[in-house]
Amino acid sequence: MKLSLITLIIKHSKWLKKMSMEMLEIKQKMESLSDEKITELYSLASEVSMDTIEELCPALLQICLKAEGGALKNQLGMVIFHLQKNERLNTRIGLEKLLHGALKVNPKDVFQLLESSEPDAKELSKRIKQLL
Repeated sequence: MKLSLITLIIKHSKWLKKMSMEMLEIKQKMESLSDEKITELYSLASEVSMDTIEELCPALLQICLKAEGGALKNQLGMVIFHLQKNERLNTRIGLEKLLHGALKVNPKDVFQLLESSEPDAKELSKRIKQLL
């Protein structure tokens, strides 16, 4: 029994290491994303339902607000602030901008959120990974 538990722990730690490397790679790709890829990301985000948008946007905002190091002290951050100020975050444009910002600051939390959400959010997660 102990041996199988140890084996399981080792496999789990290898999986976690692989996942953290994957998230680091995604974060690096997000920092140098071309305008074309950003447009594709926005296009993917626009395909989810309004119910999913209303579920995801508050959580994505929280991910953005926890950003460290000034990753969103730029035009994207100003757009997100403007949308929040005008209570327009729970819109398609809000989702696009929040998703872009949240992927820049914490892709791991974004993918966990998407994969634990509605089916169209799960599909969005898969398609974003393919895009990146």
